[in-house]
Amino acid sequence: MIGLHDIYRILDSQELSPRSETVPLGEAAGRLLNRTIYSTLDSPPFDKSAMDGWAICKGDEAGPWKVMETVAAGDVSDRASLQKGECAAIMTGAKIPEGTGKVIRVEYTRREGDTVFLETEEPLDNIIFQGENLKTGDAVLTPRRLNPGDIGILASLGLAEVDVAVLPRIGIITTGSEIREPGESLRDGEIYNSNGPQLMAQASSLNCPVRYYGITVDDRTSLYNIIKQGVEENDILLLSGGVSMGEFDFIPETLEKLGVEKSFHKAMIKPGRPVWFGRNESCFVFGLPGNPVSTYILFEVFVKYLVYRYCGLDYRPDVLRGVLGKGIKRRTFDRTEFLPVYFRDEKVYPVSYHGSSHLNAMGEADGLVIIDQGIQEVKEGAVVHVRLL
Repeated sequence: MIGLHDIYRILDSQELSPRSETVPLGEAAGRLLNRTIYSTLDSPPFDKSAMDGWAICKGDEAGPWKVMETVAAGDVSDRASLQKGECAAIMTGAKIPEGTGKVIRVEYTRREGDTVFLETEEPLDNIIFQGENLKTGDAVLTPRRLNPGDIGILASLGLAEVDVAVLPRIGIITTGSEIREPGESLRDGEIYNSNGPQLMAQASSLNCPVRYYGITVDDRTSLYNIIKQGVEENDILLLSGGVSMGEFDFIPETLEKLGVEKSFHKAMIKPGRPVWFGRNESCFVFGLPGNPVSTYILFEVFVKYLVYRYCGLDYRPDVLRGVLGKGIKRRTFDRTEFLPVYFRDEKVYPVSYHGSSHLNAMGEADGLVIIDQGIQEVKEGAVVHVRLL
């Protein structure tokens, strides 16, 4: 069996050729930016007012001042330059007139006709200078998953579209003669298919194109035909079930017949020990266990990692540090374990969890604590790092 760090080493060693495509800015949220974006302009592009107020000359702070003009946002002053004893009414965001040394807020003054009087001293200049926020050539966004704030930043640079990574096509096959789709009637001994919809949702959350092939019974011929199709039509194929050591676990032998070269099978992790991973010249294949918690967690920690690598990025999950509110004691500690936990009152607590078939326990989980192989107990009050889900 292979250890956790060796799994990541194998994923990192895969030869990949990330590609890019151009998409409209309105379609870019959630996509993976795989290059650094540099600014093509100064921000702001001119000296502008940070307040609604009165633009005056530097050194002329006492007043009174005669109002010479009004400058709205988007307007440009018609005057060559402000002189002492003069002011211009200016709106927030407007380009300041030449000669302006300060903008005094409206609420610090009173106006009588065309004359403005100072009533409260203005301590700030209230000017945002050209390039103060960003200069031409500055790095604006580094490779990342684009969020709505990033879209606003790109729009502020005048970009109507952006180059993002081409995402892998992900195929999903559920195996098991006992599995039925939600909405169908169950007979004795049958269960509903949670892995298929769950994996589709996880893949879709990354904006990957997803193709679902349905449920395949535990039959060598059926498995061979559907897996062959999945390998030919996708960049990453996810199989749930059929990778353990049972009499009807035909996935490993089927993949071998199809020329998918195995990188590893079985890992020193919990849940997910039977996990299988390999590839041919065009498709990566994950054989995931049938237990739904295993499937969920393995997608989060390995499949998502490979998706980012495929796109030319390193995946860095969000991690929070917390204090364990209840100790964790393991009955077996020969594997690295991903344990679901939740936050409550600034502390971290393990979810009531009965093993990899206990899917509804994940509904309470905020994240995972990773407990290394060989550690039997983590005591209450210990500092832990929670990988957020």
